[in-house]
Amino acid sequence: MEKILYKSLLIVVIMIIGIFSSVPLVNAASKASISCSSNVKVGGNFTVTINLPADAYDANCDITVKYSDGTTKSGKITYVNGFQGYDSKSITFNATVAGNTTVTATNIYLNDKNGKVIEDGGSTSTTLNIEADTPTVPPTPPSEPDKPTQPPTPSEPNKPTEVKFTDVNEAVFTNDRVNLRKSYSTSSAKITTLDKNTKLTRTGISSNGWSRVNYNGQTGYIYSQYLTKDETPNEKPDEKEVKITEVNETVYAKQNCNLRKSWTTQSDKTGYLKKGQEITRTGITDNGWSRVKYEGKDVFVLSTLITKEKLEDDEQEPEEEPTIEEPTTEEPIEGEKTELQILQEEIGVLPEVGNNIATMLYIAITTITLMATFGGVYYINKKDVK
Repeated sequence: MEKILYKSLLIVVIMIIGIFSSVPLVNAASKASISCSSNVKVGGNFTVTINLPADAYDANCDITVKYSDGTTKSGKITYVNGFQGYDSKSITFNATVAGNTTVTATNIYLNDKNGKVIEDGGSTSTTLNIEADTPTVPPTPPSEPDKPTQPPTPSEPNKPTEVKFTDVNEAVFTNDRVNLRKSYSTSSAKITTLDKNTKLTRTGISSNGWSRVNYNGQTGYIYSQYLTKDETPNEKPDEKEVKITEVNETVYAKQNCNLRKSWTTQSDKTGYLKKGQEITRTGITDNGWSRVKYEGKDVFVLSTLITKEKLEDDEQEPEEEPTIEEPTTEEPIEGEKTELQILQEEIGVLPEVGNNIATMLYIAITTITLMATFGGVYYINKKDVK
């Protein structure tokens, strides 16, 4: 009986070693970070760069710069490997205020070349010091010995640069979501935030790039580049920049994915395809997108997400909300959970670490149960023998 127990325990140990060796470890390197230019002075420019892990193929994030006086500037980095116009990992800002400056990247989204999500909704930050631009004063030349030194002529105090406005009276629209401020400076107090395509009356255009506008009877200021006279700005990129090869063929979705108005992930969504769904492709762009017919309209989908080969029935998924090629705010559909999944949720830590810890605990509990069972059997048999 003892030999049987020893053999059983040996089998359990071998199973534990095999299972633990297959448990995936958290890949801490598969996260994005940011870096900034150094030796920056007021009035100069500095560049913020997102550093991607080796397996990242596409990336986007929001960048916020907070200066020492509390004012902020923001921008967005969108990197799509091989897509002209979306292949930059950097963004440049002007150093306007001296002192310690915080640069933060939020809503970080990364995926690999197969569309698998690497990081979704992450954030990271760094700091840089902007130095005051102190002008170098040339030394005063020595005075001639035979001439008395003249006292310096007092200089006038610095006068603020006067901003001139040219009066106008015209209807304009915001071409992006933008702040309405009390004065013509980004450090001025914000009145409100206006949505894209908000109609305003412009009453003046300044010499420093700002516009004076009237909104709901209140006077405010908006940077002129965020205003347009067209009610519906043309968001669609010029298709002459991208070559489209005409085709007429049936294709199938490799996975659940979005359909968009144009060939960019920044374009508006028009619908989605479920895995295995059939659709007609009418064109292939030279930048990695396909034009397809959807509800009688021409829309676009990434070519890597569709195939000419029809998926087998066992490859198709039951109907559910789509898994799209970028972050979504929709809540996942809950289904039946295994004991391991429940244990993972109760851990309450990072998903990757939680999965590993939960798996290890699950294995440990199972092992202890098996050992207790074998011990009980051995004890009972030994008692019977006596």
